[in-house]
Amino acid sequence: MTVLAIVAAAAFVLLPLMLTAEAWAPAVARRASSLRTWIGRGRTGRAERRRSEATAQELLRTCLDEDSWAMYRDLGFVRVWGRNDRAPAPSGRRPPPGVAYAYLLYPHGPYVVFLPQTTTLLGECRVQLAGLDAEERLTASDDLLAHWMALTGDEPGVIASARITTPGNELPRRRVRRDLWRLREWERERGEAAAAGAREQAAGALARRRRAAG
Repeated sequence: MTVLAIVAAAAFVLLPLMLTAEAWAPAVARRASSLRTWIGRGRTGRAERRRSEATAQELLRTCLDEDSWAMYRDLGFVRVWGRNDRAPAPSGRRPPPGVAYAYLLYPHGPYVVFLPQTTTLLGECRVQLAGLDAEERLTASDDLLAHWMALTGDEPGVIASARITTPGNELPRRRVRRDLWRLREWERERGEAAAAGAREQAAGALARRRRAAG
C-alpha cells in the first residue's frame, strides 16, 4: 500500500468522527501528527539506507577484483574458488579430496558449495562471523564484503565454525541452479565480448603497421 493510500484510508475512517464529535478533534490532530512523523521517519530511513549501500558498494568495488565486482554488480552474488583439500558438505555428499569446488556468496545468505564442472550442489554453509552482531543487519554490500574477506583470508577457520546443511535448506535449489546458469551465460558473453575486442585491437594494430609501412 502506498503512502497516499494509507493517508486516504485514515482520512476515510477519521473524517466522519471529526464531523460528528468535536471532542475527537484533539485526538485526531495528534494521530495525524503521529502519522506525518512516521511517514517522515520512513522516508529518512530509506534515504539513509540507500546512502549506506552506495558507500558500501564503492568499498566493495575497490576490494574485489574486476571480474568479481562485475559479477556482483550484474548477478547479485560472487563466486569464490575453494582452496581446501576437500569441499565442505554434509556427510555422504562430500566429493573425494582434490576435486575442485567453489562457493556462491549471497548478501545475508549462506555460502552455497558446488562443483563447477557439473554444477552439482553439495551443501550450504551458514556462518556467523566473530565480531558481527547477529541482530544488527548490515547493508547487502557490507555483509558480502565481510564474508568475502573472511572466506578468502581464512577458509579453513571460517568453514570450521560453519553450520553445514544440505542444499535447499535456506536457498531454494531452483533459484541456485538458475543462478549457476546465469553465471555460465554471463561468463560466455563476457568471453565473447573480450575475444571480439581483442580481434578489433589486432586488426587496428595491423592496419596501423600497414599504413606506416606504406
